[in-house]
Amino acid sequence: MIPSPKFLNATSPIALASILLAAPASAQIADTNSPYADEEIVVTAELPRGAVITEIPPVVELTEDDIASFGASSVQDLLEAISSQTSSSRGRGSGRPIVLINGQRTSGFREIRDLPPEAIRTVQVFPEELALQYGYRPDQRVINFILKDKYTGVSASVEYGVPTKGAQGRSEAETTITSIGKNSRLNINLEWQNNTAITESERDIIQDAAGDLVNLGDFRTLVAPSDNVELNANYSRTFENGMALSLNGGYVYDKSRGLQGLPNATLQTAGDPLFRYFTEYGPLRRVQETNTAQAGLTLNGTVADWRWSLTSDYTREQVNTDTDRSGDVSALQAAIDAGSVDPQAVDFGNLLGTPVTDTAKVVDQTISNLATLSGTLFVLPSGSVTTTLRGGYDREDLDSRETRSGIVTITDLSRDKLSTGINIDIPLADENIDVAEAIGKLSINGNLGYADLSDFGGLVEFGFGLNWEPLDGLVFTASAIGEEAAPSVAQLGNPVIITPDATIFDFVNGETVLAAITTGGNLTLSEETRRDIKLAVSYRPEWLDGMTFLGEYFRNNSKDVASSFPLLTPEIEAAFPDRVTRDAAGRLIAIDRRPVNYADVSSERIRYGINFSKRFGQRRGGRPGGPGRAARPAVASAPATPAQGGKPPQAAAPEGNAETAPTAQRGGPRAARSGPPGRGSRAGSRRSGGRWQASAYHTIRLEDRITIRDGVDELDLLNGSAVGSTGGSPRHEFEVNGGWFNNGMGFRITGKHQTATRVNGGLTGSDLRFSDLTTLNIRLFMNFDARGNLTQHIPMLKNSRIALRVNNIFDDIQTVRDGNGLIPLSYQQGYVDPVGRYIEIDFRKRF
Repeated sequence: MIPSPKFLNATSPIALASILLAAPASAQIADTNSPYADEEIVVTAELPRGAVITEIPPVVELTEDDIASFGASSVQDLLEAISSQTSSSRGRGSGRPIVLINGQRTSGFREIRDLPPEAIRTVQVFPEELALQYGYRPDQRVINFILKDKYTGVSASVEYGVPTKGAQGRSEAETTITSIGKNSRLNINLEWQNNTAITESERDIIQDAAGDLVNLGDFRTLVAPSDNVELNANYSRTFENGMALSLNGGYVYDKSRGLQGLPNATLQTAGDPLFRYFTEYGPLRRVQETNTAQAGLTLNGTVADWRWSLTSDYTREQVNTDTDRSGDVSALQAAIDAGSVDPQAVDFGNLLGTPVTDTAKVVDQTISNLATLSGTLFVLPSGSVTTTLRGGYDREDLDSRETRSGIVTITDLSRDKLSTGINIDIPLADENIDVAEAIGKLSINGNLGYADLSDFGGLVEFGFGLNWEPLDGLVFTASAIGEEAAPSVAQLGNPVIITPDATIFDFVNGETVLAAITTGGNLTLSEETRRDIKLAVSYRPEWLDGMTFLGEYFRNNSKDVASSFPLLTPEIEAAFPDRVTRDAAGRLIAIDRRPVNYADVSSERIRYGINFSKRFGQRRGGRPGGPGRAARPAVASAPATPAQGGKPPQAAAPEGNAETAPTAQRGGPRAARSGPPGRGSRAGSRRSGGRWQASAYHTIRLEDRITIRDGVDELDLLNGSAVGSTGGSPRHEFEVNGGWFNNGMGFRITGKHQTATRVNGGLTGSDLRFSDLTTLNIRLFMNFDARGNLTQHIPMLKNSRIALRVNNIFDDIQTVRDGNGLIPLSYQQGYVDPVGRYIEIDFRKRF
């Protein structure tokens, strides 16, 4: 006897498959008297706990074994390993993806950053469109971490690394405590890191004649020595009423101590200038100390089938900067004029003024609050129309105090921001089976938001999108967003800091000089207007298990863009003549690099690639599939009714169980069909074997232009213009990522390649050509527990792993040459990349 449709729809897929396989074959196929004999068979499976309710399929989905194959020590390491698949190509936002835990919002990346990979069951990466459903902007990808039901562990790791060229050592020690239970989660992490210095002399930097006389390279650092301590703690609890509370707090201390060279001056001797350095007082220093305290709170719950969340985050960052600069030389110059002192002397006594120290203190405090409410507005024949409402309040206070030459400048800026927004998702073809069979799944979405800023007034944002799945595994998406954005408070009010003797290439004269660089805020910046378009296609062919193709097209346009000051080319100097200071001989002596507004910025690019993964050495066993074969897909004896799909289920409590197929989508005509691995559960046990994975992506920039202001020539970053010190925008960029893992041993390879660029020096200046750049990194690791009886002979190796990392295997450093084929002094390879090839060993043990 075949079970009733009601019974089947309430049964898990595995149990359902067991019942059907146990029934006689004739009963499965010969029931011609059933009223549903001519209907398509559809199964409505139970929603996996921790799933994301969405029509948008994930672009990446990692199982527990996939996660182990990366050999990562933390979630942060794991995200770095898959960064090519988690980063957003829109060019907006912070670049870091949005993080969910078991399908629910968090107050920030801190809540998941330090969790051990062993505590995670599944990782899902969704495209930017999903961000709207959680109250975020649609310019960052979304990652959902589904945790295991129970996990308790203490881990400790130590790392040490050095460049193969020597001169620097990086040491790190970290310990993590994690406890995950049915209704609670606790994670505490403490980390210490120390980096030693790299000086110019240790990279054989060529100095000018005056620098050679005093071995200036010993007194200038390419990489400043630093110390860093981080403490991060998270606690989460789910209550009996289903509400979940998460608390987190952290503290970060960072201190760097850079060397800025020696005191110097240009003295006048018999009417001729003499530039020289002074060694009496030792090197000029810059010391920067940062203290950051953070705290966050998240509440998630449901009310009458609507899901709500409240997040609050507070950050206080204090940055103290002490910068030395050369002292007064007026008394020394007077003595030289009187003929009583030799300007070439080594020691001038009290005639040479002591170096002076400029100080800057910045305290930046931010508090962000956001409430969201998500649920079903009403039900159409095609499915449920869902919406997300959001409202927020943010405040930022920036207080800075700068002291220079005894003059104190105080800046006090604040900003209050009230925001609200709504987004709506409408299925056009989904549960209306006849329509969906004809055109596939189809849905549209839209969003509208408004923010009122105390210092910039009202700002509007809007967007709309479309998702279409005409065939199983083939998904097309299209979206457009528009918004108005204010410059950050830091861009407006950071303290003014002048750094003396920075190495700069002067395009006009074709020479390398030491110039004073001014940084800080600019109160005259205006708000920005943005318009973005994205088209994408994703394809997972059923005939090629494990392969995913992704193609994306982006077009970005912005007006009145607040940006850091660009590379000083002749074009930029002509556009900002008041930002450049030259002496009477035309020699560059100072640049004001405080932020500026660009009138218009536009870019257009295509990105496409594949991700391919396979398992090997696996053995299937047990019932119902039988050894070496998969279980047959579950089949129901009746179609799903509209009522069954009329109301989407809600995400479960954060600490709940997660099934093998965690992506929850609204029911439809394809709900019961077997799909690619990872999208549905399979019966039968499987012995974990090895796996390999490879991905490759190619980005083609079609356009990258900047108009600084009307009347100024447009900058074409693909054809000779530049805004950064690394040249223009490369036309082509390639990313590769791959790995192999079996029996506790594995390796991961990541690589990037960008094509060459050039920077035009103008009619009188010097052109620069930047070579292409290829970097390849490898990480090899071994889990000792999987290496036979090794841990029996050496017990201390139990629950431990060792890893060896080599970054930039080929030690490839971008080469920069001028029109004569020579390398400018400011683009020596030690300046471009002082680290180069880097080797690191890492040992981690779980207790």
